[in-house]
Amino acid sequence: DYPFTTLHPNLGMVRVSHEKSFVIADIPGLIEGAADGAGLGIQFLKHLQRTGILLHIVDLAPFDENVDPVKEAKALIKELRKYDESLYEKPRWLVLNKLDVLSEDERKKKVKDFIKRFAWKGPVFEISALS
Repeated sequence: DYPFTTLHPNLGMVRVSHEKSFVIADIPGLIEGAADGAGLGIQFLKHLQRTGILLHIVDLAPFDENVDPVKEAKALIKELRKYDESLYEKPRWLVLNKLDVLSEDERKKKVKDFIKRFAWKGPVFEISALS
């Protein structure tokens, strides 16, 4: 919801145990046209090439009710493919966020509608970034 505010990916270490850890990179700011150089798209897409898995986080309760999360998510996937087919083929998980903002009935309806319209067949996680 705040395009062009992030100039560098945010990196963090996640420690699973004393012997196991991994690095997570928060790479916001991918917009339509990123593969053609819009915004910092190419720089961010280069970081994604070094990942093992992509978590595609989508807010289902956007600040702007005129924003279609499915359209936005499809645009991002299109940019991945346009930039590099192998990036498009990477394992991806769908993470649906801000579900705490919605009522139980509305949440179920929005999740089901999103998955159907996005034609998603992979893993889905429903979260609240707040809690």
